[in-house]
Amino acid sequence: MLAHTIYGVDFSGAARAGDNIYLARGRVPTTSSDETLHIETCTPAPTLLDTTADRDAVLSGLREFIATRPTSDTDSVAFGCDFAFSIPMVHIAAVDDVTDWQSFLQWFPGDMTDPSTFASWAGDIAAATETKRTYIQRLTDTRVGALSPYHFFIQSQTFYGIRDVLAPLVKTNSIRVRPMQSPTSDIPWVVEAYPAATLDRFGLPDDGYKSTSDDAYNRRQMIIEEIDARDDVTLTPEAKATALTDPDGDALDAVIAAVATFHVARDGITIPSSADDRWQCEGWIVS
Repeated sequence: MLAHTIYGVDFSGAARAGDNIYLARGRVPTTSSDETLHIETCTPAPTLLDTTADRDAVLSGLREFIATRPTSDTDSVAFGCDFAFSIPMVHIAAVDDVTDWQSFLQWFPGDMTDPSTFASWAGDIAAATETKRTYIQRLTDTRVGALSPYHFFIQSQTFYGIRDVLAPLVKTNSIRVRPMQSPTSDIPWVVEAYPAATLDRFGLPDDGYKSTSDDAYNRRQMIIEEIDARDDVTLTPEAKATALTDPDGDALDAVIAAVATFHVARDGITIPSSADDRWQCEGWIVS
């Protein structure tokens, strides 16, 4: 199912999450056989959603925005969101009455009130395993070199992304999450994006572009030019300028997430035959 409106969302779980959340919007023409993603805008979340940068406000606005996008057989909508959609199977198995991904969403976060208690709980379970590793990755994390969902770098992203965005939308049947759920034409569908993996697939640098230095600026410029030079993607001058001038790289990550989501819409999701069925509970990163 090819979506004709594509959004890439670079996510944050910080107290002022809106300072770092960007949404890139692209369109695929419905009247042409040329399947090209035209990325039109890349906008800070508070500006697009008309909220403050406060986490509660901007995540509430993001939830409503996703749930209310008009979608149809002729113009379906897809989102690629850059946060972990689940946790490792060893942790899911440790929770009573959680047997699949949707029951995991119903349970999460259990008695955990914040990212620190979530990460502490996950760390205790990991320490009790035979490997006694601090951070256990999901199968999909290992495949693309992503951090464990409860790693201290991203524990807030995972906690607030699942609790305040993904789970409420799934519970109200406002989205369909691929590949765990089948898409339908009348509801926006969502995938888990990971810009670093997409850059790696393109043969582009996946680090060194997130700072105020001249080198980082030049690296962002090179990445943007390489993406815009692809046969299946174009960017407006406005989208390019936003991605280039954001020194944190969040705007560029939103653009990359949109491109990965477009490729999934066009080509589908292929899970290697060598992968076991853990993805059905752990989720699957698209690149």
